Amino acid sequence: MENKGFTIIELLLTMLLAAILAAAAAPYLFKGEAPLSVQAFAEKVCDDVRYAQSLAMLRSALDTPETSGPYFVYRVRFNAADSNCPGTNQYTIVNDADNNGSWGERPNGGGQVESARMPSTGSDYFCVSLENGDYAGFSIAADFGGTIPGVLAFDSIGVPLDSDGAPLAASKNITVSKGGEPVLISISPKTGFTAVQ
Repeated sequence: MENKGFTIIELLLTMLLAAILAAAAAPYLFKGEAPLSVQAFAEKVCDDVRYAQSLAMLRSALDTPETSGPYFVYRVRFNAADSNCPGTNQYTIVNDADNNGSWGERPNGGGQVESARMPSTGSDYFCVSLENGDYAGFSIAADFGGTIPGVLAFDSIGVPLDSDGAPLAASKNITVSKGGEPVLISISPKTGFTAVQ
């Protein structure tokens, strides 16, 4: 009579082989997305600064009468208090369309908010939080001069300005960092050319 079952050795070898394959395959099967690098996030910040500049230039081309036309200077505000963007570690892109000195408001409690739209979501308020979500743990340091150091503005021809409306006299840097790894973004005076270093 012939026995057609597995021997204990064959069973143990099969289980061992299955365990080795499972251990080798697990990182590939259960891996999440790789965390965003500092370099990649710096590229995003650089693109967002360019976005603010392009909005200021495009909106100035609208055919609106000077007396009633909106004031299309756009600001990128880094780590500035903003009631529409909670937390202190964030940045926004806002304008002052009604030229009343208040940036990023919803004039008269209704209508369009004075902000760029979020291209990725279509939200009517541009807010990038560094306190939660994909960008948690990153930090940004920037000083463009002016009364509010963390504010960079662009006028209707794309010239970079400080928070007081004065053109930048020299190149300025934005430092993006995480875990002690910094990446610099430079903004050139006059042209507003923005590049990751």
